Order: sequence, then C-alpha cells, then structure tokens
Amino acid sequence: MLPRKLSFLLIAALSSRRLPRTSATFVAVFATAGCGATTTGVTQLPVPPNREQTAFTAAPPSNGPPAVASNECKQGRGNYKLGAGDKIRVVVLQDNEFSGDYEVNATGAISVRVLGPIQVVGMTLLELEDMLRERYRQGGYLVTPRLSVELVATRPFYIVGEVSRPGQFPYVYCLHVIQAVAIAGGFTRRASKSGLTIKRYYATSAEEQIVTEDTLVEPGDVVRVPERYF
Repeated sequence: MLPRKLSFLLIAALSSRRLPRTSATFVAVFATAGCGATTTGVTQLPVPPNREQTAFTAAPPSNGPPAVASNECKQGRGNYKLGAGDKIRVVVLQDNEFSGDYEVNATGAISVRVLGPIQVVGMTLLELEDMLRERYRQGGYLVTPRLSVELVATRPFYIVGEVSRPGQFPYVYCLHVIQAVAIAGGFTRRASKSGLTIKRYYATSAEEQIVTEDTLVEPGDVVRVPERYF
C-alpha cells in the first residue's frame, strides 16, 4: 500500500494532460520505490556516548589549579606542630575505650582517657603517638599499644586591622594573605596593602614579618592590615 502523499502525487501526474509521459513514468517509479520502505512511526533518538570509553586528551588549562600541591602547602604528619585550638583523634586498636577526640586547650594540653592531662603543644603527630604508646605501656594498660593520632581540624587564624570583619576564622588549607583578607570581608578604604605583616604562631619574639598578598598563612598566625595615612 502506497503512502498517502505518494499516492496523491501519482494520481495527479497520471491525470494531467500537460505532463509528459517520461515524467509520469519517473513519478511512478519513485512511488514504487517508496513502497519497499517501511516506517515505524517512532523517532530514532541519538545514541549517547559511552562515557567510560571517552578519553579526554586535552591538557588542563594553564590558569587552573596545579595537579600537585606546592611544597609550601604540604603539611605532613611529620612536621605539623600541635598548638592550642587543634583538634585531634586518638584511635587505639586494642580497645575503643581508650580512643577519643580531643582539643588542645589554652594551656597546650589534652586530657586523654585513663592517662589524664598531657602537654602536647609543639609536638608533631608522630611524636605524640610515640609518647602515648610509652604512657600506655608504662601504666600497664596495654602491653603492645597500637594506636594512631589524626589531625581533625587545625587551630584558627586571626586577622586584625583594616578589614571589614576582623577576628578569628577557621583555617583553610594552603591559605594565602589575600585569601585571608577576602574571608574577613576585604580591605577597607583606609587599608595599606603595602604594609601587611604576619605574627607567626611559633615565633620566638613579638616581631612581625612584612609580607605580601601571596605569602602563605599558617594555622594560628595573626595577619595585620595597617592603615594608610595619605
């Protein structure tokens, strides 16, 4: 059975007196060829690509984040020193009763279960692990203590001076001075961007370092934005 549109064209061609015979023959052949085609009435949708086999070979944009953190941003378990405000987790494998989460208080100590208060300020996570093993062993609580110490959250950083919201803020990994200023609401109109300073948390003196907007801020540091006078 011919489609309705092709049947109409064939009838119109054959009934026309002005249409040459060759034209009529062409229309008939075209209509006959259309008879062999079958239609389902369903629109064929494009097949989505296989995302598992799709390979993206283009290089990352030059202004994107680096694939590996720079050396100045790396804070491994071996070199990060604990201080007031840090939150740690002690996991003892032999007995969960000895495990717990602790925050280093203002005096630089944590109150560990069974062991009591322990001074930890200035210690690395590895050094604290060794000390806890020794304490558990000497106290007779565990013969061969197996434990780990994890850093849950670092102490905050501080920013004072000519920013919109001076105060303390949660530390962000690999934080730079300009990012710290942004977290504090940005510079005020009277801020001096050329006189930025940082008081390091573990500085042995009260002297502040003159820094730039790209200087790395570490946990516990105090960033100062001075006022300009002209």
